[in-house]
Amino acid sequence: MNRIIIIIIVLVILTSCSDKKEFEKPIRISPPIIEFDKERIPKITLKEYYFHGKDSSELNLQKITKFYSENQIASETDLLTSSNTINGRKTFYDYKGSILVQKRTVNAMEDSTKVVYFYNSKNQLVKREHYTFKKRISPEVIEKHRESSDMLLSEIDFEENRSWDKYSEIDFIYDSLGQKTQYYAPNLHWDNQNKYKWFYDENGNISTKQSWNHNELIWTENYSYENNEYSFTRNWNNEDTQKGFKFYVYKNKFGQKIKEVTTINDSIQNKRITYEYYKNGMMKRKVVYGKNNERLTTYIYEK
Repeated sequence: MNRIIIIIIVLVILTSCSDKKEFEKPIRISPPIIEFDKERIPKITLKEYYFHGKDSSELNLQKITKFYSENQIASETDLLTSSNTINGRKTFYDYKGSILVQKRTVNAMEDSTKVVYFYNSKNQLVKREHYTFKKRISPEVIEKHRESSDMLLSEIDFEENRSWDKYSEIDFIYDSLGQKTQYYAPNLHWDNQNKYKWFYDENGNISTKQSWNHNELIWTENYSYENNEYSFTRNWNNEDTQKGFKFYVYKNKFGQKIKEVTTINDSIQNKRITYEYYKNGMMKRKVVYGKNNERLTTYIYEK
């Protein structure tokens, strides 16, 4: 009798073990191997400094950019953290002939990204794939916190090793004149604005630009042009935000942007930006002004 009871207990334990959920490691997608010109040497170095207000005595070296030529960036090194950079991030641009085929980044934490570019026979960009290389949250932790809005993570909640994975794949469409008409990431993307559409006037200028979440319209921009100036308004489809906003962009005779102004109800709002260039077309100075025309930040680019 005792022997029968022991056998039953063992069977219950085995059954319980077999029912325990196994968390399989997700299938990761690695970037393709891209051939590019590896022996090229940068010829131009551009250093980006900035200072706040009017006091130029304290210049901060923010970025160092190297170029293969005036139109081809070789690398960027971010030395200070800002709203769109990470301290210690380095970016490398890879070319095959005159075509950009890959963009790579690595930061101080050794996390990396890759962007791979694909072209058609007309050298039009038809696809862009984005990848990240980092430690990821383990499947067990994701499952555990699936029903919870609070997710405080520690080092032990991440996988032991970094891995590659794709986080966006964007397709581009062009019309018969070679004008880009659509940007669409139907499967993977970093936010809900995963589709953009462009419409053009008879002169080849953008007349309308739209942002979509698949088939849901998010906003529409309407453009107008006069001499070397163009302006546009952005109207949100389901919100009353920015109804009175208008954005002005001014260009010089070379087509370079020399000033940006944002207004609301015809009054300057938020910021005004001016640009200056070297004779070879590279950036020389950028100044950001506030609502009351006070100088907020000046960027200086030295060769």
